[in-house]
Amino acid sequence: MARKKRNPDAIVAAFDTYFGNGELADWQRLCRDIGLEAEGKNTSSITQCRKALETVHVNIYDLLHAVRLGTQPRRFGSAKALSKYCRNTGKIYPKERAKEMGPVRALLREVFRHG
Repeated sequence: MARKKRNPDAIVAAFDTYFGNGELADWQRLCRDIGLEAEGKNTSSITQCRKALETVHVNIYDLLHAVRLGTQPRRFGSAKALSKYCRNTGKIYPKERAKEMGPVRALLREVFRHG
């Protein structure tokens, strides 16, 4: 299957719109949309949300698609499995566009390190 050409500006804008201003409620929504609250993860503070997200491997394109559909995104068992999927599909969030301490940074994994 051929990889589809992805528009990095579109995914950055879509995630920024989805996430909002980065308030605690925005972080909690992200954790809920990924399914962390249902698993009993502590999401009582931004710090706790960040900690919960450290162990989660989801594709950002798929996350936004799942939110639009009202479903949960596919979660990968490891950064290596997510990396392989990202490379195979071309669904790679532009690392240089991630805000330093924002939610995208919490979700990003080194795609090309896991070959």
